[in-house]
Amino acid sequence: MDHGQYSSQHAGALKHWLGLFNAGIQLTKPGIIFGNLASVLGGYFLAGRGDLAEPASLLATLLGTALVIGCGCVINNCVDRDIDRRMVRTCHRALALRTITVPTAASYAIALGVAGFGLLWAGSNALASFLAMVGLVIYAGVYTYWLKRRSHWATLIGSLSGAMPPVIGYCAVTGRFDATAVLLIVVFCCWQMPHSHAITVMRREDFRAARLPLLSLPEAYRQIQAYILAFLAGSLVLGVVAQMHAVYFALMLGLCGYWMTLAASATRLTDPPGWARKVFGFSILLVLALNLSLAVMGQA
Repeated sequence: MDHGQYSSQHAGALKHWLGLFNAGIQLTKPGIIFGNLASVLGGYFLAGRGDLAEPASLLATLLGTALVIGCGCVINNCVDRDIDRRMVRTCHRALALRTITVPTAASYAIALGVAGFGLLWAGSNALASFLAMVGLVIYAGVYTYWLKRRSHWATLIGSLSGAMPPVIGYCAVTGRFDATAVLLIVVFCCWQMPHSHAITVMRREDFRAARLPLLSLPEAYRQIQAYILAFLAGSLVLGVVAQMHAVYFALMLGLCGYWMTLAASATRLTDPPGWARKVFGFSILLVLALNLSLAVMGQA
């Protein structure tokens, strides 16, 4: 027996399966999943006032939401594979490179979705599962399949799906959709808009290459500043309704004030990509601070 040949065959097979595993992970966009799970935790602990009464329910909520988000991201990869081939940022994705077939990716998405909804239904509650379904339909259907190539309003509609994770976490505890849940949607939608518009300014050439609708730079600037003000107003109202600690209000005022300072900086006229990168980077720090505040600053 040629042991060398035998070993090389096994090494080749292992490399193949590792490649498929890595591609499968990348299709789910793990960065997006982990970012959204922070929001799930914020909503969950806001509802529970920082208490962890049912660890199994929290685990099911986190894992179920992660699987549903992964399902949506795989569908997004399937639909956008032609766009991804035209953009420098995304041309290396598995479906863009045809290293995975669309039927295989679609089957993978279905498996993730079924597992995710099943976990939310069994380990959390029906309302959390329904909200996850709403988020998936908006992201994969309305945003990705219908509006993204047709209108810049797709960003606003898509922000609704981005606002679902904290509401899923909140409703997993309360079992009801109330004023706080509505305000969570408003606040996270308003955060998503400057975050997303900053990406379009940073990656403007990519979006043009993909022939996607774009706001003019002056309009993008105006919308970013308007939504930052809306985010501040919404977060303060949320604090009142959810009876947050006084430190929460001071933190939101300070962070949003700095975010607005970045957004109004004159560098937006001289170096739009560099300006957008700062606005985008701070938006990530801000939403992490918001989620942490929701989790720990609710008054007993």
